[in-house]
Amino acid sequence: MNTPMNFASRLLAAAVLLLCSLPAARAQVNASISSQTGQVGAPLQLQYQFINVGRPGDMPRSLGVDGLEIRLTGKSQRTEIVNMQASSMAIYSYTVIPNRPGNFTIPGFAVQVDGSQVRTPAVSLRVSGPGGRLPPPPGPGGGQQMLPPPPMQQQRQQQQQRPPRQTQPQPAPGRTVPRTDSGEPAPYFGEIVIGDKSVYVGEVVPVELRFYFRADCQFDNLQRPTFGGDGFTAAPLSEPEQTEQYIEDIPYNIVTFRSAVTPAKSGELEIPPAQMEGRMVAAGGPPGLDPFFDQFFQNFPMPGFGRAENVQASTDGRQLDVQPLPKEDRPENFSGAVGQFTMKSSADPDTTAAGEPVTMTLKVEGRGNFDAMTPPELTGTDGWRTYAPKESFDGNDTIGFGGTKTFEYSVVAREDRSSTPGASFSYFDPLKKKYVTLTTGPVAVTAAGGGAAADATSTAAGADEDLPPTQGGPTDIAAPAAALSAHAPDFRPWVASDWFRLLNFAVLAALIISIPYLLWMRKRGKKDARTVELEGAVRTAKASWQKATDPVEFYAAAGQFVLARLALLDNKPAALIDPNEALARRVSDPTERGELQSVLAKRDELNYGRTGGGPLDDQERRRIVDLLDKFAKNHA
Repeated sequence: MNTPMNFASRLLAAAVLLLCSLPAARAQVNASISSQTGQVGAPLQLQYQFINVGRPGDMPRSLGVDGLEIRLTGKSQRTEIVNMQASSMAIYSYTVIPNRPGNFTIPGFAVQVDGSQVRTPAVSLRVSGPGGRLPPPPGPGGGQQMLPPPPMQQQRQQQQQRPPRQTQPQPAPGRTVPRTDSGEPAPYFGEIVIGDKSVYVGEVVPVELRFYFRADCQFDNLQRPTFGGDGFTAAPLSEPEQTEQYIEDIPYNIVTFRSAVTPAKSGELEIPPAQMEGRMVAAGGPPGLDPFFDQFFQNFPMPGFGRAENVQASTDGRQLDVQPLPKEDRPENFSGAVGQFTMKSSADPDTTAAGEPVTMTLKVEGRGNFDAMTPPELTGTDGWRTYAPKESFDGNDTIGFGGTKTFEYSVVAREDRSSTPGASFSYFDPLKKKYVTLTTGPVAVTAAGGGAAADATSTAAGADEDLPPTQGGPTDIAAPAAALSAHAPDFRPWVASDWFRLLNFAVLAALIISIPYLLWMRKRGKKDARTVELEGAVRTAKASWQKATDPVEFYAAAGQFVLARLALLDNKPAALIDPNEALARRVSDPTERGELQSVLAKRDELNYGRTGGGPLDDQERRRIVDLLDKFAKNHA
């Protein structure tokens, strides 16, 4: 008969035999960095992995590279079993903070491992600047990027292989562990980390969701949290990063998700808590075992044994003070971009024949709300025919906060040109708290014109073809005298001739007839370029909402219609109009005024959002269209 002791002994022997029989994977030394491109002041994670080569004993606490601050922030060791091969891995993590832009190479270095010398690979990094504001990295002892939380069996194997601590760890500065009702340190909790508490409408604010789980407890079946709320849009959560950290001398595994929020309106903004659900497993063996083996299962948990309960790690809520964008010094071509950007231009090809396009490329690089960015405005377009650009975005982080947005314009020369148009782009810098306008000059090209010259040539050719043929042939010098006398010159003054009187009469008649036309032209001339532009914007907005099928496009066109109408009434550029103040002056009906304000608010909410919020409701479309028609009719 199998007693509990015999059962446990056989189980232990089988586990030891299985581990000993697994083949070892080949030895490797790897080096990796979280991103090959970075921004000045934005931290990156550099990681060295020593796989099946032992644990180095002389890893440097810092690396000396001019322009980079590199310091050791974490180390760990774990054992993994992949495809029936056992791998032991020592991981050393460094935090890299760039201090200036440039191209850098972090050189490899030699370390001693088990009496032999191994060398780490070199790592390349390209840094641009300046960077934006980021949440602070985890405290001492954390920082290494690891795999997503492993399943329960691998997690237990990793904890079995965790080496004993050589020195007494220091607690993380400014960090305390929440307590349970009984006063014990909480086995799990969460927090929201936001870099700034005072931001602007439209500013992208990086956010970290950190969930702490005690390393000496067993957790599995961890679920991805949800994150969102009212008054802001949230970027999709990144893939999780796992780090280790001692807090109050208690080891915690930290699961970090990165996101970003973009406020859609000013005022106090509440960021609600986020929850991460999972299961906590209390280690233990089958009931009725000998106390010795019960203690064995406590120290070396085995899969399939233990008591489980569902848990929920919750963060605290946070508040943001959202400021409206200032009205002072707002450029006319500002369209809502908020962040820090640079702009470069190029053109291809540099030589074109008549009628061939030049592709003018503008690249806006930096950090900010790229979703709300509109194309830069071309300048100096005389002699060019321009077309709407094609847009693309290449992000360099997991949340779409940093990257490069590319605009490709096709331009065709109407006349011979030696350079392309320039470009202008305006944005609001929340660090400098002011508007910034970027400009690029023309790019040298040789473009042959094909419009006016060709028309003139064809017109001249057509005129020659229409000339009537010569009548009668050469002049007959022997013509009778009577024929010559009919064409004899008249010696009267030309002012007394009949043709001069007829000419004056024709000019006078033309003036009388053209008086109504001149008066109409004078009245039309009173409309300045701004009025013509705004009237065109009204027509374009109305055409756009009539064919829009997406809520973002529909409300963007409706909001543009309201702003353009208000700008026409006040004879101001649309960018300088305060819609709430203008509606209060122009629309006396509070119901109509409130509905128009709700259209503008909906437009802003969708403009800063990342999704259209579902299909456009037909009943809502008809209501908004009737409202806009009423507004245009009552306030012409």
